[in-house]
Amino acid sequence: MDVADIGVMLLNLLVYPGFVFTAVMGLLFFWLVRKLLARFQWRVGPPIYQTFADVIKLLSKESVVPENANRFMFVAAPVFALAAVTLAMLLIPVGAKNPAFGFIGDIIVLIYLLTIPSVAIIIGGSSSANPFGAIGASREIGLTIAYELGLVLSVLTLCVDANSLLVESVTGFNFLKYPLAAVALFICVVAKLGITPFDIPEAKTEIMAGPYTEYSGRLLGIFKLTHAMLLFALSSLFVSLFFAGPFTGNYVVDVLVHLVKCVLVVVVIAVVAAANPRLRIDQALRFFWGFVFVLALIDFMRALIPVLGW
Repeated sequence: MDVADIGVMLLNLLVYPGFVFTAVMGLLFFWLVRKLLARFQWRVGPPIYQTFADVIKLLSKESVVPENANRFMFVAAPVFALAAVTLAMLLIPVGAKNPAFGFIGDIIVLIYLLTIPSVAIIIGGSSSANPFGAIGASREIGLTIAYELGLVLSVLTLCVDANSLLVESVTGFNFLKYPLAAVALFICVVAKLGITPFDIPEAKTEIMAGPYTEYSGRLLGIFKLTHAMLLFALSSLFVSLFFAGPFTGNYVVDVLVHLVKCVLVVVVIAVVAAANPRLRIDQALRFFWGFVFVLALIDFMRALIPVLGW
């Protein structure tokens, strides 16, 4: 590997499609969700620069670490979450079939990377020495266990159909072929983002801010930025798996089309958030282990039958 290859890798990681691009798009998408929710409730909503101003303000302030907290885990949790989302974007195609980096089994690595932010929230809340943080962390554990099964099964449906664990092999317009898996994955995406009706771990009207209760300043800003980037990453993954193509061959046009599709996904997420109240954790468990799992399982079996020769 020469200097030029290293330079390209760093550019992909730090600028496009990595940190800078994902952060900008994620904050814009997060603003869109806030704006749509406000309009649905007959409010004006924030200006387009508000999410950027909020994150910049938090990143410019000092973080206060609770005296009884596990300092290392408390500080490391948001950093690990941000790093995981940034790396995940290198494995998600944006306007093309091929991601910035691809290798055999990369879709398994992608699933693990997208799980790390949830684990970081659990670690951060548990290490904060705050009862609200501990309750939020326990709720995050239950919610993660609930939706991860449906999420993995939906993705594996496409892997079985393509007989490959490469992201580029499963990218395409698969919605018409596996609509139930697409619906299941969409619901899991909403849950992974912690958006209503699955904002159970944070639940501001119940447990203040849940696992984020003791976070402030830069550390809280990193968590907020990670959440915004995750919104873009998961919407991009959903579009790439079920609504990708047809590709024009013009990369700029294909990227713009991809972003438009991601915006439509975010709009649907906002509609779902506005139309539903928050679920209890036991309701979420029954919903995901029942309805969502069954949806994903049906399409998984449909993909598995030809492989088994039944």
